[in-house]
This record gives sequence, structure tokens and C-alpha cells, in this order.
Amino acid sequence: MAGWESLRVDLRRLRDESPGALVVFPAPDFERRERRFRIDLAAWATDIAVMLNAKYGDVVDLRVGAMTFPARQLWVTDYSRQLHGEPAESAGLDVQPLSPLTVRTGWYKHQDVLVTNRAAHEQVLLTAGDLTSAVTDSSGSVVGLYVGPHTMARVGFAIEPHQSRPVPVLIGTASVVPDLGYAVPPGQWQLVIAPQTDNGNILTAPMEITITP
Repeated sequence: MAGWESLRVDLRRLRDESPGALVVFPAPDFERRERRFRIDLAAWATDIAVMLNAKYGDVVDLRVGAMTFPARQLWVTDYSRQLHGEPAESAGLDVQPLSPLTVRTGWYKHQDVLVTNRAAHEQVLLTAGDLTSAVTDSSGSVVGLYVGPHTMARVGFAIEPHQSRPVPVLIGTASVVPDLGYAVPPGQWQLVIAPQTDNGNILTAPMEITITP
């Protein structure tokens, strides 16, 4: 079974040839003494997971998107797979897409939405740079999320009464339903955005989103 010297070569190659595939991985430029190495891959990178698993076996602890590989067991918490918050309308906020919502299966993207404050007081959206969101099915169950690293910076988006401003939302398509595979499949789905304010979490009404191949 191949070890660290071989793995570090493959990691360097994948880092250069497949940008975005490696999400969490041991730095290949340093000596390592572990017997097992955790590698998190993007939800679209199943072919890479197959290669690493075949070549390194138990030497690597693989995750693809929100699941282990190849066992396809969820590692994200039950809480993260549920929607929490009051309706945005009751909080005096309206959120609408500025353009059709689209993202490639297994990938994530940042896209602006227009947030309108219909309340009589200023509201501040508390973020790590983007609003969070979840892909849902027609019944409202969460089927996909962004599961990669987050910045620790806190960014607030202040909106004056009866004013609007564009705010970026982070859209992820890592599947949290094992039967769907590692990535939410292409098709028409719904997106629920979950802004956080000083008064707590809120949820938008579902918006249509197209996931493309």
C-alpha cells in the first residue's frame, strides 16, 4: 500500500490539475508521520476519491462533500440538515434573486440576492461574508448544503428602513441525502436562504434554483 511519499506527490498534482477538488488535506510540502490522513474532497470529485481509495486504502480517511467515501455515511450534524428560524416576512425582510439562481452539481457559488427591509427600523444581517442557504426538495426537506471551510470574519450588512441592497449568498450542492449520491443531481430544486439578524435566525420563502450538469 502506498504511503506518504507517494500521497504527497498525488496531492501536489491534484492541487494543480484539479482546482477546488481538495477541500481539506495534509500539506504536501511538509514531512508527516501519521499512519492515516484525512482528505476532504468537493462533492463533484468522486472520480478522484475512487483513485485515492484504490491506491491508498486505509491510509486515507476520505470524505466527499457531506459523506464519507466509499461508505456514504453522513458526517454533518442533524442540526445542520434542518432549517431553523422564523419566516423572513414576519421579520420585515424580503429576499428576491437578482438573476436566475443556477449552480453546477457538486459545486458551490456566490450569487447576489436583493434584500429589502420593510420594517421601520434598521436591520443588520450578520454573516461570515455571505448569507447561508440550503437546497430543498418540493416538500421542503433539505437535500444539499455548502460544507466547506468558512471564514472566521464577521461581516454585517446594514439595511435602512424601506431600503434594499444586494447581499451575496453562498449556495452549496453537497448532498445530505445518501440516496441522491454525493452531489444534488441536476434538475429543478428550491433554495431557502437563512439570514441571521440581531433578533435571531430567519428563513426566506423557497426560490427556484436550477442545478446544472
